[in-house]
Amino acid sequence: MVKLKDLTGAPSVVRYENIEGDIIVTGGKTDSRQIAAGEIYFALKGQNSDGHDFIQETSGKMMSAAVVDVSYNNAGKYPVIYSENVERTLGEMAKIWRKLHHAVIIGITGTNGKTTTKEILVKILTTKFSVVSTFKNYNNQIGVPLTLLSIKDDTEIAIVEIGTNHFGEIAYLSEISDPDIGLITNIGEGHLEFFRDKQGVYSEKKNLFEYMNKKDGKIFLNTDDEYLKNWHQGNITTFGFEGSPDIKFENVRINPKGFPEFSFRGIGSVLPVPGMLNLKNALAAAAVASELGMTPEEISVSLGSFTSTDKRYELASCGNSQIILDCYNANPTSMDNFLKDVSSMGKDFAVILGDMLELGETSAASHYKIAGLANDLGFAEVLLYGNEMKAAFEAGSYDKNVKFYGSFDSLRARFKELSEKGIRIAVKGSRGMKLEKLME
Repeated sequence: MVKLKDLTGAPSVVRYENIEGDIIVTGGKTDSRQIAAGEIYFALKGQNSDGHDFIQETSGKMMSAAVVDVSYNNAGKYPVIYSENVERTLGEMAKIWRKLHHAVIIGITGTNGKTTTKEILVKILTTKFSVVSTFKNYNNQIGVPLTLLSIKDDTEIAIVEIGTNHFGEIAYLSEISDPDIGLITNIGEGHLEFFRDKQGVYSEKKNLFEYMNKKDGKIFLNTDDEYLKNWHQGNITTFGFEGSPDIKFENVRINPKGFPEFSFRGIGSVLPVPGMLNLKNALAAAAVASELGMTPEEISVSLGSFTSTDKRYELASCGNSQIILDCYNANPTSMDNFLKDVSSMGKDFAVILGDMLELGETSAASHYKIAGLANDLGFAEVLLYGNEMKAAFEAGSYDKNVKFYGSFDSLRARFKELSEKGIRIAVKGSRGMKLEKLME
């Protein structure tokens, strides 16, 4: 149980008014439409709206208080907390909230797979524990504090996804969430517009491990990763497919449906998600779940019933075809893994590839490399779409089954033709390309 006065000591709080007595706080939100009784409303200013305009609405829902900018004119005499910076106060109050609860905090970051690893871990742990976790991939300076504020008195485990696209963010979010367990899924070529290369990505991501060592927390180390495998400091449990890590899946193979089969400490299972990439995420989740007391049987049963959704290796049907839809995000590493995964399931796929965004000066070379890989893997057809893919197509020499589509309508028309013929289709691109609309 948290009282409002426990939170008003946040460093960026200037003063408050119309707040009396021991008010109990039940959580916090930044969306006025979602506010429930007893929650704090954080009036953030966005590009298209100002949260201060909705304070009357949240007051009508019996919020405990609104955190507002010091310049706010409280003409309505609402219970408000004045702040030097509302976003900063959100983080500070979330940090206090985390300290006032006893849940085990699991911090997950990495270039690829962190959201799927989180979802698999939720699937396993909720069979035994009271769990809260990051909603979708809300893993930034606003999403992480909101996840922490969703922790209740009876929450046993909180799984916090920690994202970044600028230097310094992992350190900041680790300080706020104060995880007991830290996991980095992998180091890949993501957000290169700011990190420049994989070494830059590693320099940022390893801040989670550095924080874990400051508090003697538990580190889960992917020994298959070329950067992470060299980390040797702290309380470490290793996992991977190569060598002799502490946690390992064995007897791994792809079955005729394209699903990975495996055994975990003598217990056989199948992950009903195509390709090998998500088995790596499942292994990471299994390692953490084992640390928290889940048995191999419990873990294997949960993995056997996991399904991927929300445009991440999502299996769908359209026309007469099976579709693999993976267009929530894309970077060179995830695109490379995706193409090789699809290739392992058969060369009869038509593969649709959209632009990878936020790659900065590495973009042209990265798209050229991916287009070349798709060509070399020998798929039945490769359909390229987007400005960056256009440049890659014009710069290279490809087989006749590799084609560029200059408009979404022409791409969708070809998608429809392929789906009606029953040809398997795999779709991959960055979120901004909105390739899921091919299914509409």
